Amino acid sequence: MTIPISTGRTGIARRPAGSRAAAAVLLLTAASLALPQGPAQAQDATGDMACVGNGWFDKSDADFAADCAAMAFGDSLADRETLAWMFFARVNRMIADTANGGMSGTDQAPLWMSWPSDPDTFDTRMPFDFGAGADHAMQPSAEKKDILAGRVSTEDPDGANEQVTRNKISYDYLVDNGLTTKRDLASFFTDNEYVDMPVGSIELKASWLQVTPGSPVPEGALTFTFDSGEYWWRGLHIMVKMQSLSDPSQVFYSEDPSWFWTTFEFNDNPGVAEVRDALITQRAPLSSDEIAAILRAAGLGDAGLQAYAPNGTQIRFTENGEGTVPVILGHTDMEDFAGSPNTAQPTYWTRFEASCHSCHATAAYNPTSAEFFPFSVPTGALHPGYNMADKAGVTHYLGQGYKSLDFMWPIAFQTH
Repeated sequence: MTIPISTGRTGIARRPAGSRAAAAVLLLTAASLALPQGPAQAQDATGDMACVGNGWFDKSDADFAADCAAMAFGDSLADRETLAWMFFARVNRMIADTANGGMSGTDQAPLWMSWPSDPDTFDTRMPFDFGAGADHAMQPSAEKKDILAGRVSTEDPDGANEQVTRNKISYDYLVDNGLTTKRDLASFFTDNEYVDMPVGSIELKASWLQVTPGSPVPEGALTFTFDSGEYWWRGLHIMVKMQSLSDPSQVFYSEDPSWFWTTFEFNDNPGVAEVRDALITQRAPLSSDEIAAILRAAGLGDAGLQAYAPNGTQIRFTENGEGTVPVILGHTDMEDFAGSPNTAQPTYWTRFEASCHSCHATAAYNPTSAEFFPFSVPTGALHPGYNMADKAGVTHYLGQGYKSLDFMWPIAFQTH
């Protein structure tokens, strides 16, 4: 689906290095109207109106996730696509960023840019200030291709250009339970069999590309000026904990859903249309009018967000939970290593082996060996014999003592 783009590039002011806005003032608080009734929003036996009814935009993250679990985990792909847009709107509510130009020169920045990043969570003992405003320090997370090769480097912001941020529910659970250092993680597993993130936890990953004379901003893309220069926004992964499993120890194998996954991508990224149409498996694109209605209800009708759209959604390993056909979901920039035959040319991909749920499900820790399960990119259902070799060539089997980190790769990647 091609969505009309209404926002072009405009200039943005730079800010002093290392600074943050003095305060984060929420500009949008009145989006309390219910979404227009349509096929994806109609109330049914699952009680979807608890999700899309009056005040959906202003609910707490925990209440919104709990109210929307039935809609997220039902059979309707159109409902899931609607929910994906609602989450996208909620995390992109605008805060003031008047001193630094904001997103595309609007003097506003998305709320998620004021949330703690991986370095804010794992590389410091200082409590995070949620009222400090949008962060203009480019703090990328580790490049996955480096991880696959046994190398982890976060020094060069042009290496990965990917930033992980999380909401307060997720941040508080990680910090309060000692899941931010390897030493504290080992202590956690002396008393616990698994990590079980709270309902309402949100983890995001944004992809950026620096603007240079040879790599200009595509028409319609949103931009932001970090301390290291101007970047344009390529997309956003969104994962939300909607409910806990009845037996959280079965995260590796259960087809019962607990997290909701979607990934938004700039509509004119090279090859994204082909990947969406031919390789992503669970999509139900909304019409431009349906998208506009959601953004208007959230007060974001003029924010330029229609230049982006979900590549799809995912709630379990395989289609219909039958264990046979893997669900394929990913982003052409953030999961470029999963495309074939040429990872750098999504337009020519004939295969795309990306699955948010399957990949994150292998995030695990072995208390006996004090080792994390090696990063990999599986698709489809897992089993105890699923294995991967680490950088030393040692093969690890998922069923040999590994404990679930509840889909949280940042724990494995960022603890020291």
